[in-house]
Amino acid sequence: MKKWIILSGLWLAGAALTSAQPLRVAVLEFQDQTGMRSDARLGGTMEHGSLAERGVFMLGKHLVNQEGFVLIDRRDFLDQMERMQYFDSGRPTPVKPSFLHVAQALRADAVLRGNLISFSPGKRTVNQGGHRAEFATLSVRVALEALDSVDGAVIAAAEGTAQTQVRQTDTLQTELGESDILDLLDQAVGRAVPELERTLLARAEAQRARPTVRISVHTTADPAMVEVDGILVGTTPLEDFEIYKGDHVLTIGKPGYRDVTKRILFEQDARVEVPMMRTELTADELKEVLESMRMHVFLGEPGIVVHHLDERR
Repeated sequence: MKKWIILSGLWLAGAALTSAQPLRVAVLEFQDQTGMRSDARLGGTMEHGSLAERGVFMLGKHLVNQEGFVLIDRRDFLDQMERMQYFDSGRPTPVKPSFLHVAQALRADAVLRGNLISFSPGKRTVNQGGHRAEFATLSVRVALEALDSVDGAVIAAAEGTAQTQVRQTDTLQTELGESDILDLLDQAVGRAVPELERTLLARAEAQRARPTVRISVHTTADPAMVEVDGILVGTTPLEDFEIYKGDHVLTIGKPGYRDVTKRILFEQDARVEVPMMRTELTADELKEVLESMRMHVFLGEPGIVVHHLDERR
């Protein structure tokens, strides 16, 4: 009976995972964070940065084979970042859209990024009866992170390692090729993905009950940069940006204008209007700004007007 109960519990746990809605994820980047250089015979001729770039493909390959994930085409993700160009007076601005803004436009649940954190050899030399043998081990270690597409917080992390050992003697010399190194990277990524998946699925189950709201932000000097809780999410006019319901710090900034920072409790969809004040104003300009405000003025800082929208909209 006890064995049957255990097997039933395992079946229910498996059913819960398979019935969960697959997570839509996008791969943002795979960076080189290595330090040591590799031995020339053990893959050292391959640039670490070039190896890290291959990590994007390796990560995507393993995600495609996981039932818990729906992989967003990375080219579409990057194209969206290019197309979502911000303009000021009809001219494109140098400000790039936040990956969060793009992820929400593509309905991503999480944004993934990888790091190649180690690609280096270890050596052990043995002398036996006048014969010298060297045992070299090449290790590859990667780290994967998942970022919440709503607030940019790191919600999951996992590591994976892979290594190969080579015996070098006076009569036997082995040199690893590019394909050998890529196989190690593939193994390391493959060992990190299952842990990442388990963490993400467990968190997704816990987060389903957490409500969200949508905010739109406009200013009198569009475009201005918008930060939510210290994370750049885009520029104004910002439309229907999704955040978790609750208390958030909203910061609006633009060169030549005073930064506006307010802590606001968002309990339903809202439209936020921000009067912007230039750092240097004439008396008439200052009077016009003050007359346009409909809330309290705090020590020379423009007031923010928050319009709550009907939740049924």
